[in-house]
Amino acid sequence: MAAAAQNYYGLNIAWGLGTTAYSLSGVTGQYQSSDREYKVDEQEVRDQRGNVVAWVGYNPMESCTLEYVSSDVSTAAGTASITLPVIGTKINIGCDSGDPISGSGWLVQSAATKRANTDAVKNTIKCVRYLAIT
Repeated sequence: MAAAAQNYYGLNIAWGLGTTAYSLSGVTGQYQSSDREYKVDEQEVRDQRGNVVAWVGYNPMESCTLEYVSSDVSTAAGTASITLPVIGTKINIGCDSGDPISGSGWLVQSAATKRANTDAVKNTIKCVRYLAIT
């Protein structure tokens, strides 16, 4: 029996990571999820009643979180090396064209590893990219 193909019906939607393949220098893994957020720092000006009468958004930035399972190309034995980027370094995130996370200038803010007896090791990387830093 042939493997089941993915079938889509109804509305055209963006489905998960789809064919997106991420690559980070020095990190080997099977990417499970990615989150991205645009944000700004803000300043509110209030009147004597406490009502906001002016709002300023500045310092536009974006952040991303990538989750991946550690992997390597050796024999499947549950012993893949866990690789994480160095905190504070600037990295490039390579992925499919059109993916907004793709590109340079990402600063690694944190990297975490979660281990459990009933699941694969999951690694999470949080990065930020500032418009004014190239």
